[in-house]
Amino acid sequence: MSFTVNTLRNVTTACQQMRDHIKTIVFRPDNHKTLDISFGPTVAAELIGRTPEALAKAEAKGRLPQPKQQANGRRYYTLEDLTHIREALGIHVGKQPDEDAVVLAVQNFKGGVGKSTITKHLADYLALHGYRVLVIDCDPQASTTTMFDIQPETLIDDEQTLGAFLSPRSTFSDFSQTIRDTPWPTIKIVPSSLGLQDAEWDLTATLREGGQAVREGLQALRIGIASVTKDFDVILLDPPPAMGFLGLNVMAAATGLLIPVPARQLDYLSTIHFMDTIADNIEILEENGTPVDYGFIRVVCSAFSPSKPGENDMWRIMQATYAGLLLGQPILASEEIKNATQAFRSIYESKPSASHQTYTRCRDNLDAVFAEVEQQIRQQWPSTSLTADSSVGVAA
Repeated sequence: MSFTVNTLRNVTTACQQMRDHIKTIVFRPDNHKTLDISFGPTVAAELIGRTPEALAKAEAKGRLPQPKQQANGRRYYTLEDLTHIREALGIHVGKQPDEDAVVLAVQNFKGGVGKSTITKHLADYLALHGYRVLVIDCDPQASTTTMFDIQPETLIDDEQTLGAFLSPRSTFSDFSQTIRDTPWPTIKIVPSSLGLQDAEWDLTATLREGGQAVREGLQALRIGIASVTKDFDVILLDPPPAMGFLGLNVMAAATGLLIPVPARQLDYLSTIHFMDTIADNIEILEENGTPVDYGFIRVVCSAFSPSKPGENDMWRIMQATYAGLLLGQPILASEEIKNATQAFRSIYESKPSASHQTYTRCRDNLDAVFAEVEQQIRQQWPSTSLTADSSVGVAA
């Protein structure tokens, strides 16, 4: 083996060992992520769409169990408690059983725009609000997979992976077997793996055969998702930051598109090319028997620093350019998000790393952005209203 290969292997091993060491510090004691998330009565009531008084009345009447209490007597609820409360009160947030999940791709070809960070945080936000979420990590870099505490190298000998499903050379065809649990009770993930890049090459090779082989290669992910679309409310796709067959599969499978664009000139200019390429590739898909029609397309300004005059100028340019496509709230740059991701967590899973005020401002900002996305998602279902047991409302 050459010196170069040996050197790269040694660096890889050293990095993996350091990653595992960091995890033993962050995820003590068993080196796996556990969720230590709890909510007071006010926040819990807000997340399920009720008032604290309505919860207290339902508990007093025995319709709900009494909440847990801390040593100081404060009442609190866990994620599992919120799920049980929704079930007990007949609160149904997501789609109806006969409706399909919204398949949302968080896509931009340029790296460093916050694609995977947004995917992870949006998944957690939706789960907190009662939606059943499936995350499909189509990026061989596997950042989102790692954030959900799955290491892609551990899947190298696993034949039930996304790469195996997408590869035309593989006989594995049960997409549901690629789905893994996460620490979140209502979030599942199809993780990325080292074999995903091999699948990209295998899919590209169908160009030599043409015709039906190309069409099947372009529709592979769409077909897999179709087999589980009734099982989830929202399916989030994290595509690779490049347009090959994996990227085309994501475009073909998606029913909505969320495009992150930082308020920086180079990112703005590269997104012009991205938009044009998206249009070109939709035409390519249609020419190969794979029509695409997104229910919505939205642009989100990511990592925005309002204190920087240049970024304020770019924000105004984005407002003028993207018009009705731009979300009204930008995602603000925050050390809280950086610190959380360094610990393999989202802001929704972490405690404040600086002041509580800074943490709250960051979380409130993300909530406002994702509430706009949630509204777009809900508009894709014929049944968009919150259904609940009307006897347990504000006056229950």
